[in-house]
Amino acid sequence: MKRAFALLLCCLGLVLAAPLPATAASAPTAVSFLGRDWYDLAAWARANNFSFAWNHKARLVQLTNRTTRLVFAVDSQQSVINGVKAWLSLPVTVQGSKVYVAVLDVRTMLEPLLKSTRPRSARKIKTIVLDPGHGGRDPGNREGAMQEKQYTLQLAQQLRAKLQAAGYKVLLTRSRDTYVDLAERAALANRARADLFVSLHFNARGTDDTAARGLEVFCLTPTTAASTHSPRTAVSSERLPGDKAGAQSLVLAYQVQRILVRQLGMADRGVKHARFVVLREATMPAVLVEGGFMSAPDEARKIADPKFRARLADAIADGIQLYQHWVER
Repeated sequence: MKRAFALLLCCLGLVLAAPLPATAASAPTAVSFLGRDWYDLAAWARANNFSFAWNHKARLVQLTNRTTRLVFAVDSQQSVINGVKAWLSLPVTVQGSKVYVAVLDVRTMLEPLLKSTRPRSARKIKTIVLDPGHGGRDPGNREGAMQEKQYTLQLAQQLRAKLQAAGYKVLLTRSRDTYVDLAERAALANRARADLFVSLHFNARGTDDTAARGLEVFCLTPTTAASTHSPRTAVSSERLPGDKAGAQSLVLAYQVQRILVRQLGMADRGVKHARFVVLREATMPAVLVEGGFMSAPDEARKIADPKFRARLADAIADGIQLYQHWVER
């Protein structure tokens, strides 16, 4: 496992993206409109050594430097950071002749992902809590005889074996088909003083997205923002326990999503934000992984296949180890 990860690290390179200058020059003067603070994206790009290109016809903005490529869709929350989709809290917007990005998104997404230095609160990874979603009276998503709860537990067991082989201490919020309250899952991780919390799930199509398929990883929604799939008016200023590790949770989500898409070749639905109970209450870096859609027949067949789940477990473990490299370097 360690040898395979070392090879993966060499192939991917050691740098997540180009580091931003650790000075006040990395942020231009903010302007206020629509009840928010914004940066002129072109000015922010210049301050941080990016070239700036705006394709007016395609309504795409691209920022590049030697190691990093950022793509933003105007009037959209979707961005692509070094080939991985990541959802902003607010759409990139145009005012007059300029494109603006929310200061909130610079601080809670771009800076954590692009800066090479880790937060002082980050700590070495020794203990990981895996949370197999659902269980007992809560089957989760169901497709015919398939129940999400059985596959999340099987995935957790496979992932635990791989992480233990890599030297981590691993705890499960449930080890059999029992119901565990959502708040208690996070509380277990808090009591264990875990260094990471990873909740495992499989997805289902909603009525508004009947063709949905692919992989996505959630981290906690930033304070004053709306979650990715919530109305933009559904903002919250409440301080949550999970806010303490918000930047680290984002980086962990990005690294896991990055490796999932690369190794499994499935659709990239991106790094997203949500206020799920387990993400709200966990005080360590925490993410929720959606490992494919049970409602998509081709992905349902994969989810039922132990060999696919082993590949899924490998990818999550590799993403965790890439995160650990960021923490410890």
